[in-house]
Amino acid sequence: MASDRHPTLEQAFLTFVNAPRPGSESLFSPNDRVLLAVSGGIDSVAMAHTFHRVGQSFAIAHVNYGLRGADSDDDALFVQNIADRYRVPFHQTRFDTATVAQERGISIQMAARELRYAWFEQLLDQYGYASVATAHHQNDVLETILINLVRGTGLAGLQGIPVRQGRVIRPLWFTNREQLVAYMQEHNLSWREDSSNAADKYVRNRLRHQVLPILQVLNPALLTDTLPQTVERLRAAGQLLSQELAQSWQQVAVEQEGRITLNIEALIRLSEPQFRLYEWLRIYGFSQDQVRQIWAATMREPGSVFWSATHRLVHEREGLVLMPLPPEHGFRVELEEWPQGVVVAGSWRLCFETFDKPVDFQIPTDPGVACLDADQIKLPLIIRPWQQGDRFRPLGLKGSKLVSDLLNDQKVSLSQREQAAVLAAGNGIMWVVGRRIGHAFRLTAETRRVLKIVLS
Repeated sequence: MASDRHPTLEQAFLTFVNAPRPGSESLFSPNDRVLLAVSGGIDSVAMAHTFHRVGQSFAIAHVNYGLRGADSDDDALFVQNIADRYRVPFHQTRFDTATVAQERGISIQMAARELRYAWFEQLLDQYGYASVATAHHQNDVLETILINLVRGTGLAGLQGIPVRQGRVIRPLWFTNREQLVAYMQEHNLSWREDSSNAADKYVRNRLRHQVLPILQVLNPALLTDTLPQTVERLRAAGQLLSQELAQSWQQVAVEQEGRITLNIEALIRLSEPQFRLYEWLRIYGFSQDQVRQIWAATMREPGSVFWSATHRLVHEREGLVLMPLPPEHGFRVELEEWPQGVVVAGSWRLCFETFDKPVDFQIPTDPGVACLDADQIKLPLIIRPWQQGDRFRPLGLKGSKLVSDLLNDQKVSLSQREQAAVLAAGNGIMWVVGRRIGHAFRLTAETRRVLKIVLS
């Protein structure tokens, strides 16, 4: 029998769930139906069993990412059996995650995250669940903090994974993997092992296998005491920082007729002005490097202009003037079949031609001409204005790049930027029209058919 000094996992779970916290009285109430994200791994299986043991109403959702063949299918069946055993609703879906990642130009891990949370939101709305619970715990929190620290982060990144994030809750946040393993063994529960968790090719796995054991030797109480207390102090510091930034914004910013003017003299009088400027401007899409350039520009004569995907910032005599970019012109041309001849899209006129690649074919150097490998293109073709978040791999680059950053790098004028368009296919952006083609669609020695597009 557990003592008050050593409560059972269920007792600790209920204490944590019902503890008052900023913005809510508890993570969920006894009458709430909670959707549990269950992969079949040890953490999520322990979460489902805990919900069952405490008598909380719940349903189970499982995502098959289609990445591990028969193992993925076996995971889905395993989780369905758990739902059947507990007699709770079971939802499952399957995604072609690798294809989605390639189309969007993002990692498989990021694609999987975006797909599952979008699906969870649909289930919450469709079935009226109060929230979706994931099985993140203190090991995950520490791993996330270390990943953020390695990549570069601010105060928010040092807080790791929040207990609540919108309609997503983490009811196992208080515990750690060692305690969950003991719980599973105590109740003679089985789980599925994802073989990819043993591979050190992922950053999180390398930290888990090589770094965390050393940290726990240095501080055996790291996960049980030190980390939760540290994260709570960082959360409180973040709250104070947010309040200070909001108050100083009122001292510096004047909002009028859709424009925000930041008084440079008032900004300079504040402590850490460049840090404040970044915290204010990042929500408008400006990067840290851009803010460094903006701050340097305040020491020079007015006239500099900077863009994010949604806003432009102009250094004028009265201060830094922030304005939203004009709304998109609204044109969108979708071509279900291979086009031939001229296609008009907004102010653009594009002439299309498809032909077999000649042996001695010379790729034009004119930026107004794009020659693409037709066999690498999946219909439909789409011509539209560039949008916030558009990302592609420009010709010759190793990684992907935001279209907004490409336009910044090429010092595109405001009027030209507002007119910029992309030519996309079913598998990604092929051409920032008149500027750069996508690397995946370039002509190679193996190219057989050429799609040639000319600005006319």
